[in-house]
Amino acid sequence: MNNGKLEKGDVLRVMANVVIAFILHELPIGSLFFTLPLLMLDKRYPKKITDTACVAALVLVLGRNILYNLDILNQSLTWVFIMVNMFIPLSLVLCAVVWVNKDDAESIFLRMACSFIPAVVLFAVYGIFFAVFSDLGSIISADYTEMISAMLTPFFSAAGIDTGVLAYLVMLTILSLLLPFLFMNHFGIVYIYEAASHPESVEFEKRVMNFRIPEFFIYIFLSLWALVLLFYFVAVPQWVSIPVLGLAVVSMLFYFVQGFAIADYNIRIRKPGMTSFKLASWLLLILVIFQVVNLILVLGLSLAGVLENWVNLRKRKEFSDEDYS
Repeated sequence: MNNGKLEKGDVLRVMANVVIAFILHELPIGSLFFTLPLLMLDKRYPKKITDTACVAALVLVLGRNILYNLDILNQSLTWVFIMVNMFIPLSLVLCAVVWVNKDDAESIFLRMACSFIPAVVLFAVYGIFFAVFSDLGSIISADYTEMISAMLTPFFSAAGIDTGVLAYLVMLTILSLLLPFLFMNHFGIVYIYEAASHPESVEFEKRVMNFRIPEFFIYIFLSLWALVLLFYFVAVPQWVSIPVLGLAVVSMLFYFVQGFAIADYNIRIRKPGMTSFKLASWLLLILVIFQVVNLILVLGLSLAGVLENWVNLRKRKEFSDEDYS
């Protein structure tokens, strides 16, 4: 770059990252890493370049949705479906933009919490929209339920199970876990980005090992799960129960991250050569290969994160006494 202006090679590189992000979005597994090529631009260019690239990638995704439905754009319902399809990419891009624009020196917890706010706000906006336009919400819900039912029919119809009811329950589960999915997706991407940006950085490893959630957060965590328990006994509208359950799981995932930091700290005491990225890779490999332990491992690390509110699980201080949380 020359005086803050992009040279031809820089423009091509930025455009290539935008195209790669778009291609990843169109792939089943690649869509999980949609924002990673966009975040990687922040290593070399000013933040406004990263922001612009994020907008450009979103425009490509939106353009693809419009072209795919070009023959029925005159129907208002088509635009509602496009709006629904844009929720996840828009949420992830907004989260990524907030992350890169937050100061690196800030608390990791604060960056995590602030960068995830756009997804929560957008989820609320969508919820309010479909609550106000309930007829549209019913049509969208019916269409997605029918789509899920068609996918389940070959597996459950022979057993005499009503796939329509099962599909409805699956859809409610998906909606309840949408915010947790976005949180883990966003956090996984930014962790890969940060680990790649700080290769063999001692300070980065210390910040991961010493990550701590502020004490006040335990009250948010307990309050959300108390509401979830209450909703099992008191009937409330789904527009209330679904986001509360989603936020409760997100609060648990914050403690899962803290549990990972605890594990990283204690493992590195015994194996100083281990890095947080290696540990995360092993953890992901275990979750993929031994899927039966997925829930046990996630709950175990989350419980460890919660317990540290009362029990110090990182007693030894061979690495640093400084709090990098």
